[in-house]
Amino acid sequence: MYRMKLFLTVALLLSQLIPSFAQDPDDSNNPIPVPEQPKTKVIKLNANITVHHFAMPVKDIQMIAICGDSVNLGYLPYKRNYFKKSIALPDKPLQDYLQEYVNKQYGDQYKSDNGKDLLCLIQSFRIAEGAVDKAYVHIKAVAFLSADNQQFQLSCQIDTTLVYDNRRDSRAHSENIAQAIDLLMKAADRQNITTAFHSKDEILNIAWRGYKQPIYTTSQFNDGIYTSYKEFLKNVPSVTNFTLGVEYGKIVAYHIHDDSTCNIINQPWGMCYQGQLYRYNVNWFIPMKRQGLSFMVTDPEFKSDQELKITGGQAAESVAAFLLFGIVQLPGFHVPSGNLIGTLPFLNNQIDPPIATMIDPFTGEFMF
Repeated sequence: MYRMKLFLTVALLLSQLIPSFAQDPDDSNNPIPVPEQPKTKVIKLNANITVHHFAMPVKDIQMIAICGDSVNLGYLPYKRNYFKKSIALPDKPLQDYLQEYVNKQYGDQYKSDNGKDLLCLIQSFRIAEGAVDKAYVHIKAVAFLSADNQQFQLSCQIDTTLVYDNRRDSRAHSENIAQAIDLLMKAADRQNITTAFHSKDEILNIAWRGYKQPIYTTSQFNDGIYTSYKEFLKNVPSVTNFTLGVEYGKIVAYHIHDDSTCNIINQPWGMCYQGQLYRYNVNWFIPMKRQGLSFMVTDPEFKSDQELKITGGQAAESVAAFLLFGIVQLPGFHVPSGNLIGTLPFLNNQIDPPIATMIDPFTGEFMF
């Protein structure tokens, strides 16, 4: 009863301040701050490591990158600030970045007469750092072999993360990336070939299929609660009449039924609220945005336009919730406590784990 009275009292007091929260964004007295532009760090792939020597004759190696984020290599802590990120960039388009390196490092092994063509399809290639002394490289790829460069057979699939100590400079990241590529070459050389044959076009069409889901092509995200990743991909939330609340310091979503009764939605996948997307993470809704063919976690240090347009009523409820539970959590806000990697949960047990920055397109879980 005391908490309810306090909530109502605070809400009434704050109602006097609603105009200050709800000013027109164009009001010169309440300008929208210009977000600071993120820092960038170029990672050149110029490592000169000892590479795998193929047992099978290889005529050519072709690298094809079909990734959700084919522009960035990942996000790195900026000046050891765990929550402020710099963007790790290749010095050229990702496919050229990988192809030029492979030609340079493995080209002297090519045999034009009786070699096989090796087609490597890169589905995910990311780097990350912990806050102190860990560096991470994740590679997800499939490799195919062909005797005539027309029909290909699956040779290997890898999906692994390499962890290194004390690798914080650009040259070290280059070496880590080179080691990941060499791991793919070693796996392809084992030649665990399947019997099925596929044309190159068929392989590429299958690889692009996942990115043809409505969520990647729509210009409008539908408001509601997504109870599964499948609903999110289809842009069809199963719960469209909902509200949010705070229970025991946790944000919960309620499904409001036609008879005005409601129930808590246990472990929702995510939410779309006024066109803004969120991924549910333990007890919070984490804002995210579509960037190319990937969904990135919104940087907790910068507020988006959606965050700046919070209404006075929402602000009053938010501050009241803070006084009652010691938190502020409404659409547009989240607690930057570090998102756990859902796709590779073993990384969370590392002494210096990476922070999640995106949604894994294959699982819908958090990924670095």
